[in-house]
Amino acid sequence: MTVGVIMLVHENLHRAEQLARHWVAGGCPVVIHVDRTVPDAPFNSFVTAFKDEPNVKFSTRHRCEWGMWGLVAATLSSSEILLESYPNIRHVYLASGACMPLRPVKDLTAYLDRHPDTDFIESVSTAEATWAIDGLEIERFTLRFPFSWRKHRLLFDAYVNLQRRLKVKRKIPNGLMPHIGSQWWCLTRETLTQILNNPNRKATDRFFRRSWIPDETYFQTLSRHFARHLESRSLTLTKFDYRGRPHVFYDDHLRLLQRSNCFVARKIWPGADTLFDTFLRPSNDPPNTSEPRPDKINRLLAKASERRLKGRQGLAMQSRYPSPRAVRSQTAGHYAVFVGFSDLFEGFQPWLGQALDTTAHGHLFAPSRVEFANNATV
Repeated sequence: MTVGVIMLVHENLHRAEQLARHWVAGGCPVVIHVDRTVPDAPFNSFVTAFKDEPNVKFSTRHRCEWGMWGLVAATLSSSEILLESYPNIRHVYLASGACMPLRPVKDLTAYLDRHPDTDFIESVSTAEATWAIDGLEIERFTLRFPFSWRKHRLLFDAYVNLQRRLKVKRKIPNGLMPHIGSQWWCLTRETLTQILNNPNRKATDRFFRRSWIPDETYFQTLSRHFARHLESRSLTLTKFDYRGRPHVFYDDHLRLLQRSNCFVARKIWPGADTLFDTFLRPSNDPPNTSEPRPDKINRLLAKASERRLKGRQGLAMQSRYPSPRAVRSQTAGHYAVFVGFSDLFEGFQPWLGQALDTTAHGHLFAPSRVEFANNATV
């Protein structure tokens, strides 16, 4: 066992059980954290389901809310159990209950065997993080965020504005350069151990507890401080839309996910039976250590996002009502209307299309039907 897995779970426990068993079958022990908001009855049934599996353990439960400290606390608790229980583990892979392996687990293990001292975690400075939204960059660290952005939006905004007016600026702990990145990482035992045994951990935890979205900053900052060899990328395919919400992959993304050659993808729709049946199938192929190729998915989703935001000429939709002040909301290309020419010149319509190299329709108000070009019905 050289790779251990931490799973953060808060819903769809039946799918989480499938995924955990798949990791274990691939030779990876798993420590599961179940959100404290999950009722006791389904939680107890979930734990009981693993009584036959000694390599699945459960950590202390924390209340995990987006943007708050609970996710970091859950990860730290799970990391301590995993490292203590399995001294032979060399890498720790952080996943969620919606993260699905796209390749056999032995591919990931063999790949990490080739990079025994490398930490894979997206970690960039706030100046380089072009995806940061909502106007909070370095202020993620210098202001305090005791209120939930999702549950108490007015309090959150009011307290941020008050701190700005009072020119509040928290001091960043000595020796740390703030970095941010994806929550889903794969760290070496050495780096994770140094984070857990950090002599300044109490002060560090206290500082990040009141920062914004600490699960995207805590490990990303401390890994930069302790890691010997860090590659600023995640081995988990995670894509976000323009609002910062993760893309969800469905059954019709099967071929696209296969061509990506990525090790793990998030976020998988729990009803995607085809994806679960395909990717969780046992494999007898020899380990493949080829690099992931997420470029195709990146291009496709970027194109879809651009179409969603800018639309295209010739497409009218409810979310973009035509406005003369917004050029991108035009719903038709330039056109011209010819009246009476087809009565004077035989074959005028096809000739016009050829002469101008454009689409030439017939009579748009003909008595029987609209005479679209090439006899199209729509």
